[in-house]
Amino acid sequence: MSRNIEKQLMDFIELSNELISTEGIKGVIHYYKHDEYEMAFEILVLELIESNKYPDNFNFNEWEQLGKYFKLDVDSVFDDSFWDKFIYWGRSFD
Repeated sequence: MSRNIEKQLMDFIELSNELISTEGIKGVIHYYKHDEYEMAFEILVLELIESNKYPDNFNFNEWEQLGKYFKLDVDSVFDDSFWDKFIYWGRSFD
């Protein structure tokens, strides 16, 4: 994986840090530190969906591209409905 992808994911995590629960961010960081980037991203998004919040400077196209890079549009780990929930949440941003 490219360093740019890792950096982009970490940027998203840092932007979301104050928006999700302490336990949620611990889970995200756990998977990130174990190079399970797709799992970190999925947990991050699920936590944001649950909180119904969006990070500052949210650009859904960037998030969607990253999700597709991790192939979460094809197969998710934690939630079989992840991609549908993600699309609905991301497109609901105003």
